[in-house]
Amino acid sequence: MEAVDGEEKEDDDYDLSVVDDDDVSDDDDDDDDGGGEDDSDDGGDEIDAAMQDSDDGGGEIDEAMQDSDDGEDEIDEAMQDSDDNVEIEDDAEEDYASDDKEDGEDADGGGEWEDIYGRKRSRDGAILNDNAASGTGGANAATSGGGGKYIPPALRNTAASSNKKKELERLAKQVKGNLNRLAESNMHSIASQIEGLYGNNSRNDMNATLWTLVSAAVVGPSLTPERLVTEYTMLVAILHANIGSEVGAHFLEEIVKQFNSIYSSTNLAADSDKKMDNLVLLLAYHFNFKIVSSALMFDLMNKMADSFTTKDIELILIALRSCGFSLRKEDPVGMKNLILRIKNAATAQQDGENSTRVQFMLDILMAVKNNNVNKIPNYDPSHFDHLKKTLKSFIREGKFVTELKIGLKDIEEAETRGRWWIVGSFFAGNLVGEKRGAEAAPTTTENTHEFSEKLMRMARKMRMNTDSRKNIFCLIMSSEDYIDATMRLTKLGTKNQTEREVMFVLLECSLKEANFNPFYSQVAIKLSSLDRRYKIANQFSLWDKLKQSAGLKEVQLNHLAKFISHLVREKSQSISVLRIIEFAEMTKPNVKLLRTVLCDVLLLEKEEDVRTIFQGVAGVENLKLFREGLRLFLRHFLLKQKNKLDPSINFQALENRVKSAELYLTSPGSSLKL
Repeated sequence: MEAVDGEEKEDDDYDLSVVDDDDVSDDDDDDDDGGGEDDSDDGGDEIDAAMQDSDDGGGEIDEAMQDSDDGEDEIDEAMQDSDDNVEIEDDAEEDYASDDKEDGEDADGGGEWEDIYGRKRSRDGAILNDNAASGTGGANAATSGGGGKYIPPALRNTAASSNKKKELERLAKQVKGNLNRLAESNMHSIASQIEGLYGNNSRNDMNATLWTLVSAAVVGPSLTPERLVTEYTMLVAILHANIGSEVGAHFLEEIVKQFNSIYSSTNLAADSDKKMDNLVLLLAYHFNFKIVSSALMFDLMNKMADSFTTKDIELILIALRSCGFSLRKEDPVGMKNLILRIKNAATAQQDGENSTRVQFMLDILMAVKNNNVNKIPNYDPSHFDHLKKTLKSFIREGKFVTELKIGLKDIEEAETRGRWWIVGSFFAGNLVGEKRGAEAAPTTTENTHEFSEKLMRMARKMRMNTDSRKNIFCLIMSSEDYIDATMRLTKLGTKNQTEREVMFVLLECSLKEANFNPFYSQVAIKLSSLDRRYKIANQFSLWDKLKQSAGLKEVQLNHLAKFISHLVREKSQSISVLRIIEFAEMTKPNVKLLRTVLCDVLLLEKEEDVRTIFQGVAGVENLKLFREGLRLFLRHFLLKQKNKLDPSINFQALENRVKSAELYLTSPGSSLKL
C-alpha cells in the first residue's frame, strides 16, 4: 500500500508544477498588457515559492520511487517464498503418496525382508522361495549382489579362474625348468627346490602339474630310455618320502588310469605305439623304489596274461626285465602263479606269428624263476642299484618311503569307494549298512581261520596276547625252514615296531622248547643281516630277558645262554650284549648264564674267531668296565671253579683259550691287576 500511495503522490506533484507554470505565463502576459510593478513583485515571490514547492515535491517523488523499488524487492521475495512453499508441499505430497504405496505393498506382500545371508524371509521369519519372491529377476539379483539366493564364496569371484590359470602356468614353468635339468648329479638340489614349491603351493596343484610334465617327458609314442625313467621315478620316491605318500599315490593312480584308457581303446594285436610300454616301465620302477607293493604289478601282469595278445606279450617282457627278480624276491608264490598262468596261455596260443615271442618270454620267465641273471639279454641293474643306495642320503632324517599295498582293483574303484591308502581320504568300503559290508564278511572269516585251530591253540597257550603276536607265532610255526620263516616275517614290515614283536616271539618260543632249537636263533640272525632294525630289536629283547634272569627256570636259563652264544658265534651280536649284567653284584642265575655263554664262545674250533669276538670290544673306551669285569669272571668263575663246569669240557683247552682271551681284552687304559 505504501508503494501505491507514493505513485499517486508523484502524479499530483507533477500536475501541480504544470499548473504553476501556466499561471506564471498568464501573469506575465497580464504584466505586459498593463499590470503594475507590485503585481510583478508579488508574482515573482509566488514563482519562487512555487519553485521551492516544486523542489520539495521532487524530493518526495525520489523518496516515493525508492519506496517503490523496496516494495518491488519485498514482492519478489514474497513470490520466491511462495514458490518454495509450493515445492515443499509437492514433495510432502509425493512422500505421503510413496508411504501410502509402501503400506499398501506391505499389506499385500506380507512384510518381506532380507537376512544377512541374502535370503528373503516373510514377516514371521520363514524363508521364501526365490522364484516366488523375486520372480524371473531373482537370478539376476543374486548375481548382481542384490537380494537373491545365497552364492557360496567359491562361486562369487568369476575372475578368480583366470588368475588361477595364470598361477598354474607360472607354476608349470618353474617345475619344468627344474625337471629339464634333472640328473643324478643335481638330484638333491632339484628335489629340495620342488619341495619348496610344495610348501608354497597347493599339493593338489603340484601333484597335477608334476604328473603332467613327467608324463609328457616319459610317456611318448617312442620307447623312453630306461635311465631317464629311473631318474624321474627316483625324484618321485624322494618326494613320496619327504612330502607325503599322496605324491606317489597320485602318480600310481594316473599311471593306471592312462594305461587302462589306452589298453581298452587300442587294437592290441596290431598296436605299434609305445605309450603303454613306457607306462609299464614307469610302474615297474615305482615298484623297484618301493613306492608300491608287488600286488599291483602282479594284478596288471595277470590281466595281460589272460588277454595274451601280441602287445600283452611285449608288455609282460618289459615288466619281467625291469622288476622280475624283485617280484620273485618279494612274493615267490605270486611269481609261481604268474608263471603257471602264462604257461597255460602259451599252450592255448596256436598263433605261429607269436611263437617266437612266446618262447622268448618263457625263457625270460625261467631265468627269473631260477634266479639266473645271465640268461636275460642286456640286463644291467648296476645303475639302478647305485641310485637305490644313494636314495637314502636324499631322504630327510625320520622320513622313509612308505610302500603302498594297493592293487589294481583298488585304484580302478577309487572314485566310487574312495582312497583308503591316503590318510584322511574318503573311503566307503567299511560304512555300516553298505552292501560291501556283507560281502567282506567271508573274507574276514577266511583271514581269521587262515591258520589251523591247532596253531591258534598253541598261540593262546604260549600267551601270545595280541593279534600281532599270534600272527607272528603262526607264521613262524607254519614255515618250512628258517629261510621261509624269514621271508614271511619280512613281509610284515617294520612299522609300528613290528620288529620288536618278531624278536620277542622268537625268544619266547626258544625258551619254551623242551630242548634248545637253533631254528629260532637262526631266524633272528637272518633277519638281523637284512635290516639293522631287527638287530637293535634283538638286542633290546635280550636285555629285557637278562633283567628277568632271576625269575627264569633252569632250562629256560640254559636256552637263553645258548641263544645268546649262537648269536655271538655267528657275529650277529657282539659279546658286549652281556654288558647289561652287573659284575659287581653277580647272582647265581647270571653266573650260570655267563659260564655257559663264555664256554661256548671260547671253545670255538678256530682261535681266529675267538680273537675276533674279544678284540671287538678291546678298543672301545665306554666298555672299559665291561672288559675288566669279563677278565675277572674268566679268571675267578671259570678257572678257579672248574669243578662246576660241564664234565665234557676239555679244561686244558679252555684254560689256554682263557689266557688268549685275556690278552685280546687287554687295553692300555686297564687298571685292573690280577
